[in-house]
Amino acid sequence: MASSSTPGGSLKRRIGFRLLLVFFGLFAAGVLVATVTSLVLAPTLPAVHNITRKRLKAPLQVLTRHGALVAQFGNEERMPVTLKQVPPLLVQAVLAAEDRSFYTNPGIDLLGIFRAAWVDIVTGRKAQGASTITMQVARNYFLSPHKTFTRKIKEVLLSFKIARELTKNQILTLYLNKIFLGNHAYGFEAAAHVYYGKPLEKLDIAQLAMLAGLPQAPSLDNPIDHPHNAQARRHYVLGRMLALGDITQAQYTQADTSPVAARLHMIHYHVRAPYVAEMVREYMVKHFGKKKTYDGGYRVYTTIGAHEQKAADQAVEDGLIAYSHRHGYYGPTATVAIDAQTSPHRLNRDLRHYTTVGGLIPAIVTTVGYHSVQAYDLDRRSVQIGWSGLSWAAPFINVNAEGPAPKQASDILKVGDVIYLQHVAPGQWALAQIPKPYAALVSLRPDDGSVAALVGGFDFYSDNFNNATQAYRQPGSSFKPFVYSAAIAKGYTAASLFSGAPIVALSGAHGELWRPHNFSEHFRGLTRMRVGLAQSINLVSIRILRAIGIGYAIRYAERFGFRASQLPHSLSLVLGSATLTPLEMARGYTVFANGGFRIRPYFIRKIVDERGKTLWRAKPLVVPPASDMAAPIVGTPHFAVQAISPQNAYIMTSMMQSVIRSGTGQLALALKRVDLAGKTGTSNHERNAWFSGFSPTLETTVWVGFPVPKSLGHYEVGAHAALPIWVQYMGAALAGTPDTPFVKPRGIVTATINRDTGLPCSKTNPAAMREYFIKGTVPKKGGRHSPSTGPQPTQSVRSSGLF
Repeated sequence: MASSSTPGGSLKRRIGFRLLLVFFGLFAAGVLVATVTSLVLAPTLPAVHNITRKRLKAPLQVLTRHGALVAQFGNEERMPVTLKQVPPLLVQAVLAAEDRSFYTNPGIDLLGIFRAAWVDIVTGRKAQGASTITMQVARNYFLSPHKTFTRKIKEVLLSFKIARELTKNQILTLYLNKIFLGNHAYGFEAAAHVYYGKPLEKLDIAQLAMLAGLPQAPSLDNPIDHPHNAQARRHYVLGRMLALGDITQAQYTQADTSPVAARLHMIHYHVRAPYVAEMVREYMVKHFGKKKTYDGGYRVYTTIGAHEQKAADQAVEDGLIAYSHRHGYYGPTATVAIDAQTSPHRLNRDLRHYTTVGGLIPAIVTTVGYHSVQAYDLDRRSVQIGWSGLSWAAPFINVNAEGPAPKQASDILKVGDVIYLQHVAPGQWALAQIPKPYAALVSLRPDDGSVAALVGGFDFYSDNFNNATQAYRQPGSSFKPFVYSAAIAKGYTAASLFSGAPIVALSGAHGELWRPHNFSEHFRGLTRMRVGLAQSINLVSIRILRAIGIGYAIRYAERFGFRASQLPHSLSLVLGSATLTPLEMARGYTVFANGGFRIRPYFIRKIVDERGKTLWRAKPLVVPPASDMAAPIVGTPHFAVQAISPQNAYIMTSMMQSVIRSGTGQLALALKRVDLAGKTGTSNHERNAWFSGFSPTLETTVWVGFPVPKSLGHYEVGAHAALPIWVQYMGAALAGTPDTPFVKPRGIVTATINRDTGLPCSKTNPAAMREYFIKGTVPKKGGRHSPSTGPQPTQSVRSSGLF
């Protein structure tokens, strides 16, 4: 009987046996290589138990004193959440798209790895992936994203370790918070805010599926840059969810046909304070370095109040716009060629070159009527400007002259003009323009020097120069109170008389003649110091300085935090010829407001790390509790230095109340409060306009001027340019605060004097008035106004610096 074996069959068996040997040999060699590689690489793997403590990169957040968001700095948007805060449908969508066997696999997908390895070998390219969620966590937290075989082996080994040492829920939570999802969004909560402007819990199925489809290719599949790719990826995710029973057919159909409604959402800041935010950023970079500042997850609580800051921003904006209205219309920003057929798309294209500036919105004029115009703005609205919003726009000639008042809208604008709009009321718009002068506002709490509000200019994003802290300008007459306080300390009183007659003095290195004059150009006779300050009489003030001595006045000014090197050694000192910042002036005035103590301004209350641990807390100089002006103190206090006596501070406050009641600051009477005091200031040729004033709880200084000093225009003095901003701000900031008169300290007495002579008189005298005196300085009947032997200047006190 013939054998059933054939030569061909025998050959096939031999070949098959040899291939089997080769396969097992290769398999054994692979196992051996993998084992050796594992033994070599295993010791280099990071400890998995550190993964739950590993810090996620998170941006720097700047907050108000009560936690409202002011700004955020950093390259990564991240909002960590717990698994309980994540909608179950998102978890199902992620597992359907990325790793359905997540809860059962050992951290890797063996079949997927072999399939990927085969493709890599056949193609010769390291392009195919088979990453589970655990492997993505390993890669994102510990390993380089670059595709190499060594990294892949490390990824597999580390994934085994992670799966063995962490629970599945821990791994999933890490993934949901770490994964990159495009447009600077890291983690799904951050992505929900970036793409949809709301938290995960508010998203529907279509939106959740869209986010779940992003991890594979966040740059190519995100709905902002590639909406078609994003829609296709969402379709895949929804299909997987339907096939796995996560959603019903009706849910699938509704979600799959939903439009791609995503758009890029900016972070919503609760308070606009960019100048303060920049001060914080600079401080953090200086003390913590750039890397930790931008991704350390620090939260910096500033001292600013949300209510005060909003009021300050609005007051500065309104004040500068009012100035620009007083001086006429500069003309349109530009003109573009359009007609009645021009499409909104074309208008949008023309407007993309312009941005909102300080709340003013760019627009293009589309129609000009008789007393109105129609304009298309940057927010894609067609708005109408009535005559009440146009009639102010007489042509600007110079700061002291305007052209003829317009009679109709065509006198001002034409079709195609690029203009700026101001929203003045619901549905009501006005023509506006970017103001040319700058302004600054600093508001301090006198009891500890904390910054309540700070505005450094009209628009930070157009010019980030901080005029509140960096602009050194002449304060004009707003410096006078410091010299008058020095005179009070020397023994003079609010009733002391000084001549307002002309003065001729030598000035300068070459002995030029100096003939100072009053703003009104009128001369006066003997004038009480109270009137001299209230009416800001230059010649009276110069004689006061000459009487007490320039050197004495400079040493005395150091008590308020000014440096002697800043102050001119001449009689012009009392007229405010020094160059000082609004912050320095505000600090000086707090000494009057708090009863005589020199505080140190500060703007950071505390710094907290990403885990909520307080790393640093401010230790401000506070007014001692024995003072009538002191607020309750929490914690271990650092007491401020007594710079001037409480009696001196009270007399000076009383004199500055007269500035408001009967002097240059009478506009502040509109606030109908008795607890306000302050002083106007105007430098030569109206180059700088100031008002510094205070209540017992808040000191505020306002400055207005051009970036390169030049005249603001005739009559643009402190009372006209700066005081309206101060009044608007203080009215809003103090709203709801009880009107509390300044507390009179011990050692203050009152006496009836003759308003003309400053000497005591009977109450029945027609010229009788009541005046405050420090005990022991009341003038005697028939006496003279030489100073009594009052407090003399002690050794000068050096400034301890700002911030």
